[in-house]
Amino acid sequence: MPDLYAINLHLQERLERDWREEVRAVDAARWLDKAGLLRNDKNGRPLRRLLRAGRIAGQEQRPNQKNGAWFIRRLAASRDPHSIGGARERLRRCLPIDRDALPPDWPVDEGPAVFWQELGKAVAAFGYLEHILASTCHALLATGERAAALLQANDHEAMRRWSKRLVLSQTDSLNRLTRELENVLTETGVVPRALREDLVARLDELRPWRNALCHGAWLSVAEDGSAHLEHVYMYEKLPAGFERDVDVKRLSDIRARTVDVTIRIAEAASIAGPAYTHMGGTGYALATVMSRMNEPQSAPPEPDLLCMARRAAERDDARSKEMLTRRLSGLDIGGVSPTEPE
Repeated sequence: MPDLYAINLHLQERLERDWREEVRAVDAARWLDKAGLLRNDKNGRPLRRLLRAGRIAGQEQRPNQKNGAWFIRRLAASRDPHSIGGARERLRRCLPIDRDALPPDWPVDEGPAVFWQELGKAVAAFGYLEHILASTCHALLATGERAAALLQANDHEAMRRWSKRLVLSQTDSLNRLTRELENVLTETGVVPRALREDLVARLDELRPWRNALCHGAWLSVAEDGSAHLEHVYMYEKLPAGFERDVDVKRLSDIRARTVDVTIRIAEAASIAGPAYTHMGGTGYALATVMSRMNEPQSAPPEPDLLCMARRAAERDDARSKEMLTRRLSGLDIGGVSPTEPE
């Protein structure tokens, strides 16, 4: 007696694996024969007997008459789990998931909407940070006197290394782009070391959060907006104080820090751009599209104590000049009349 459960399970698993909606009975007979589940005698007669007896899950005859061809459909397509007795339980892992039974917005349906909104904003902020970071590295590599010198030097090895850096500056990971930013800003010679080190330190602090928020799984979100983060990359060096329990306030703080370092990178590109690119090229234009503060038209009013101190200093300065003029007037310097010192 053939093992109907093993036969049906093998056919459905094979259809699922090959992403096929159906298979002809003659081909299914070959699958079963190769798997050692049912011999393929006389062009699949043993399988046809089971089909005529209604023992194969997902079976269908087209046309539905005596000489019609037999097909076996994938249960996810046919949704016909009752072709054999007990198929729904016995072949449960071959059955499709009931998508209509899932809650709306699954799998982000738990917890308040503000949590998912803030999470999405934080992830989007990281995306823009990487865009500015990659664009800055590429711009400062591709333009300027150094790039022109490489083209004129006809040094093939140097050109190969430079071209590789250009490609990686558009496609590299956040960690390597951070290192590249430090290199290109150092090569400009106009960005202070303290500024470069500060940018790198801020990016290194944010990188684990970027990886966690973008790739983590939120398996439980409470109604108060607190959630537990799972699926954190095990080889990531986590920062001090890294917590897997995250709430809306923590997400908002991470987004604010991400926006801040993005603006700082744009400011560094502004510093490096004019001196490093011809006629304010790409590196400069990248940062100058952002709005800038205007210089105040008039100085703000001075505090009372500062105003009194300034007036006292001016009064003492005037008295000192007057006393010096009097002393010079009393000196005999050969007929030359003294003048008030400038």
